Amino acid sequence: MSILKKSIVCVVSNAVFYGLITNTVLAWSSGPPAYRTGAPCDNEMTCNADSCHNSSSLNSGSAIFSIKPPTAYSAGKTVKIKVAFSNSSGKRRGFEMTALDANGDRVGTFKKIGKTTRVISSGDSRGCDKADEGKYIEQSTKGVKKKSWVFKWTPPSSATDPITFYAAGCDADGDAMASNDYVYTTTAEINASIP
Repeated sequence: MSILKKSIVCVVSNAVFYGLITNTVLAWSSGPPAYRTGAPCDNEMTCNADSCHNSSSLNSGSAIFSIKPPTAYSAGKTVKIKVAFSNSSGKRRGFEMTALDANGDRVGTFKKIGKTTRVISSGDSRGCDKADEGKYIEQSTKGVKKKSWVFKWTPPSSATDPITFYAAGCDADGDAMASNDYVYTTTAEINASIP
């Protein structure tokens, strides 16, 4: 084989290899696969399972992971919700969240504010079913260095109270490896406001 052909093969091989590595690292920093909130409808799955971020037990780190919703909601009226880490020692953080009514049905629709969160769509690689589009929100690649995220949630016109928000969060050391990271779960509950 000529030197030119060997050089081309080498360049193409390196491009493919580094492209796969880069895509893998960036894909996870832009959010976990769908259905990793720790909610009952997600079979209580988080990123602490499936050979991912599982070097420590769930909720075993020293950080505090919380959801801060409003005290109540009005049907069909958009509210702001905050998900946050405090006492975090990680260099990168992420989360995924959904909302369930008393019947265990996913309810409402999430909407991002700014560029630090993203709503999981059915058309991306995360594996979200079309019926669940808008029902999950997570950090974006630009949001991994944040300790908190604010976004919008619009409740349905009718739901069975209470609404429970389920979130799983990862407090990562930032070394691009799944080890030495901590995964947390948390919930918050709200009811419809009384007219």
